Amino acid sequence: MLVKNAFKKTKKPLLQLTEFERGRVVGLQEGGFSFPDIAERLGRNVSTVHDCWQQWSREGAASRRPDSGRQRGTNERENRRVRSMAVAHRTASGAEIRDAVGTTVTQRTVTNQLLQG
Repeated sequence: MLVKNAFKKTKKPLLQLTEFERGRVVGLQEGGFSFPDIAERLGRNVSTVHDCWQQWSREGAASRRPDSGRQRGTNERENRRVRSMAVAHRTASGAEIRDAVGTTVTQRTVTNQLLQG
């Protein structure tokens, strides 16, 4: 009969390693622990632990890379201006606010900023 270990951590599903966990991976690996041992201690997949160590070995840093994706179309100053224009001119349309801001802000960006509050 197979008995489960009551103290065994369950694996965390699809979560990024925290900075602390990344530091633990590096420290434990330098301390001589194997990848499966480290993965079991952290409750992570062996491949996740291995990838973190590989990044540390290659780059000398185990921090997360910046998120990929589309760059923001406006900066914080332009966003504030859109919101202040909307508050000052409550009846103005998105197109009117876009024209008043004076930058290359799309009408959709104006709408998104107003929805965010």
